[in-house]
This record gives sequence, C-alpha cells and structure tokens, in this order.
Amino acid sequence: FWNNWFFSNNYIDLGIRDVNKANNEYTVTIDNTGGMAVPFTLKVLYADGSNGEIHQIPVVWKNNQKFCVIKIQTNKKVKSLLLDGGIFMDADETNNTWVSK
Repeated sequence: FWNNWFFSNNYIDLGIRDVNKANNEYTVTIDNTGGMAVPFTLKVLYADGSNGEIHQIPVVWKNNQKFCVIKIQTNKKVKSLLLDGGIFMDADETNNTWVSK
C-alpha cells in the first residue's frame, strides 16, 4: 500500500469501464488507469429517484491494481452511476459517470 504513495509514479485516475445487467444484479467494472490504490464511493441513482452509495476501501485493489468489479444487487432500475473519490482528486473525471440508455 505505502509503496504506491512514496515509491512509484502512480497517480489517481479511476473510471467506469463497463456496466452489465443480469437478472437483479448490475456488474460494474472500474478501471484504475493511474494504478494508485485509493478508496472510492460508487454513487447509485435509481430510476425511482432514490439513491445509494457503495464505499470501497483501498484493499479492493489488493489482488489487481488495474481493475475491480463491483456487484450491485437490486430490484430497482439503475439510472446512473458516479465514481466519487472524496478528498482524492481524479486525473480524468470524464469517465467517472455512467448513464443508463
């Protein structure tokens, strides 16, 4: 973990690569382009106007620092997703949102 912060050229750049729906589950693939192990919150907006948050700590990058998969179990339709790094600024925020088509 500390290797990223002090002994590498990694930077903070997360992005939503892909979202797939199967039955009552959404599978969200998050890319870690910059390679930095940082926490993030996936903010979920549902079609009925309600919302939710899924917080991930840096350990999510332990097995694979390039991408992770988040599963959302719900009976509701997801309208949009937003990756929020909180106090950690993302290098490219253009790929931090996903909107259902």
